[in-house]
Amino acid sequence: MKEAYTLRQKNQNSIIDQLDRYISVHFPKDVILIMQIASKVLIILVIFLILDFLQRKVLLKIVLKIVPNTKNIWINTCIEKNVFTSFFRLIPLGICYLLVPIIFYPHPQSFHILDLVFSIFLISFIAKFLISVINSYTHVKNRDRSYVTVGLNTFFELLKILIIVLSSFIVISIVFDLTSSKIFTFLGAIMTIIILVFKDSILGFVAGVNISNSKQLKSGDYISISKYNLEGYIVDINLITTKILNKDKTVSSIPTYDLISTEVKNYEPMKASHTRRIKRSIVFNSQSIEFLGKKELDELKKISLLNVYFTNYKSDEDIIPTNMGIFRKYIKWYLRKNSRISKKDTILIRQLDPTIYGIPIEVYCYTNTSELNEFEEIQAEIFEHIISISSFFGLKIVTTIPS
Repeated sequence: MKEAYTLRQKNQNSIIDQLDRYISVHFPKDVILIMQIASKVLIILVIFLILDFLQRKVLLKIVLKIVPNTKNIWINTCIEKNVFTSFFRLIPLGICYLLVPIIFYPHPQSFHILDLVFSIFLISFIAKFLISVINSYTHVKNRDRSYVTVGLNTFFELLKILIIVLSSFIVISIVFDLTSSKIFTFLGAIMTIIILVFKDSILGFVAGVNISNSKQLKSGDYISISKYNLEGYIVDINLITTKILNKDKTVSSIPTYDLISTEVKNYEPMKASHTRRIKRSIVFNSQSIEFLGKKELDELKKISLLNVYFTNYKSDEDIIPTNMGIFRKYIKWYLRKNSRISKKDTILIRQLDPTIYGIPIEVYCYTNTSELNEFEEIQAEIFEHIISISSFFGLKIVTTIPS
């Protein structure tokens, strides 16, 4: 721009000269300079307002009217994220920036000030345009909800911060007329402060890269975090915070770095396997456990619900069966015959450590669906059956356990 200014000094503009001469003739000497500068500032301002009006009301509207007819997701996202708006705003600013040396060549000091002002605005608008482009790109990529997206999000969030920091330092260097060596010296002096200010951003970037490489989490995953007592869907993972949609439709935000520094349970592998684990126990009164003789076994065989089981049951004459032992084997048989229980996964009925309240019997198996409503229905049916059938074996359930 300084070269253009020098060129205009050599090739004086007749219109500007005529304006200066007119002001010199019709205004007092003590306000001539002020009026000359003010009139030229007014000219620049009017040109800017006219061009801005044309780009908003004519150029931008024409583009926005033509573009929506396309189904291209990139173009539609650029409209939504104001990429075109940010770009077209550069046009009047850029034209006025080029007109400054043409109009203000007789006033070097005023030219320098306006050159400074327009340079700052141009840098700010260019930074805003670049950020809107990045926002559009990340918005489109977030539709994929892949593990790569997490790394891209954190990278582009960091890139936006770098754009803001870099544009700020360029503005500072222009305002204070700093050389590159002075800028780097200044950067070195405040590097500690920068690290402290952007500590969360740096940690978030590290977490994002780690999550992306290890393919641990992505947007849309259902997770639980015991540290915060949170359970819900990941809405967004960005540089600093991760948003989680809770079951009650509220949104919680946690530091992104906590995704790799604390225990996070991801339910997506379970959904992908189309199975869901049942792991629940019932406490039985230990005094209700007793041996079964031939008479008791014959009585159990008379019960229609147990006919099929005892047909397949083979007793060991050296071992006296108990009602609890037969009951455990029956539950296992019942689960194996249940069409809604996965046969390729573990089916386990185990006795847990006795407590002062009784002996817990745990049911450990997997349903053949991961859908929550179906899972709860299957689990309820199984335990309703177990509770109902337990009385036929002479077992008593402990229903009152102090908290």
